[in-house]
This record gives sequence, C-alpha cells and structure tokens, in this order.
Amino acid sequence: MNYNAFFSVVQTIFVLIAVIALANITLKYVNKHMNKQNKMIKVHERVSVSNNSSLNIVEICGSYYLMSFTGSENKILKELNKEDVLEIIEEKKINQEQIVHMALKMENKMQIKNKLHSAFRARK
Repeated sequence: MNYNAFFSVVQTIFVLIAVIALANITLKYVNKHMNKQNKMIKVHERVSVSNNSSLNIVEICGSYYLMSFTGSENKILKELNKEDVLEIIEEKKINQEQIVHMALKMENKMQIKNKLHSAFRARK
C-alpha cells in the first residue's frame, strides 16, 4: 500500500468522525429547542400494554388525563383528579430516592467488604 492510499484512508476516517460529531451536536441543539416548545404537554407515566399500545398519564395545560396510545389512534380515556396524580408522582419520586439510597448503601457495604478482604490478604 503506497503513501497516498494510506493518507486517503486516514483523511476519510477523519472526515467521517467530523461529520458524525457535527450531526451529534446538531441533534443535541435541535433537541434542546424542541423540548422547550413542548412544556404544555408532558408524559408523566407510561405503561406498555402490548407491542404497539400503551397507557399514559399525560399533563396537558395543567390538566391530567389517562390516555391510550396505539399505532392507529390516540384516545383520552379519562380525566384524572389533579391531587391524586400529584400524589402518585410524589410517591414515585420517593420510591426512586429510596432505590438510590439502597444502591448507595450496597455500594458502601461492598467497598468495606473489599477493604476487609484486602486487609485480610495482606496479613497472610
């Protein structure tokens, strides 16, 4: 393989990396601005019922709805009581915090166990 062919391959790889990086930056920028426009509609909870259908708790302009989403149609099944939905969202946050706390405790226990194991090995 001669020098020019090698240089061509390297140049092509650098151009490809630059194009991918530029596309990534552009998508992040567009995503930021798209999310700012959709503050009136927010999906709080999503549960898949089958491959192409799901039930969602959706907030639209401050009102909460239970909605069904399928491949062919979207329906509002029921308007939900705002206080009940906010309570469920708060419980979900608390549960997530508890999971994170338990994971951190387990990680600390594993670190202590590893330190004790290392100290025990060092004594032998």
